[in-house]
Amino acid sequence: MHRIKTLLIAGLLLSGAVQAHNVLDFPQPQNNPEEFYAVTEIPAGGIIKYETDAKTGFLIADRFQSMPVVYPANYGSLTQSLAGDGDPLDVIFYTRAPMAPGTLIKLRAIGVLKMIDGGEKDDKIIAVPASKIDPTYDDINNISDLPKIEQERLQAFFRVYKQLPEGRKKVELDGFNDAAAAKQEIKTAWEAWKEKNPQ
Repeated sequence: MHRIKTLLIAGLLLSGAVQAHNVLDFPQPQNNPEEFYAVTEIPAGGIIKYETDAKTGFLIADRFQSMPVVYPANYGSLTQSLAGDGDPLDVIFYTRAPMAPGTLIKLRAIGVLKMIDGGEKDDKIIAVPASKIDPTYDDINNISDLPKIEQERLQAFFRVYKQLPEGRKKVELDGFNDAAAAKQEIKTAWEAWKEKNPQ
């Protein structure tokens, strides 16, 4: 019994050591916004809304998805970013297998889903892995390169994912913008983060 307690305590201490730094402060690459880092919060196919706490960097279970839909791709937050709503910039990204929550990944933007959530701008950057991570997506450079059915799945998911329970914030979609617009949003969010966190 004593050995089990010792192992549990050691595990707790080690898990705290792993989170010594806030993952949201992980540096962006020099070629940002051409490529950028994001932390995975929700794997593709997930129904649990995890969120990275901005103050601590810990991954927190925010809620279970009430609508009978799953995330159509991985979902997360850009590191070193500050969007117009005061949160890190959101990203939804494609990979050949679901990513584990808490994993950092280098991505390329291919577009942006324009969204209003409860009256506030809440755009979602759409991305694929950087070529060095997975060259499978090298031919997808813009939202128009993403299969039409995937574009429709994204819009269908975000149109309904907050409909239950009733009384939640209303979500409005306004189509897609291209990779250039996405890179501009990334650059703006990175600049806002640097202004708030001078080195």
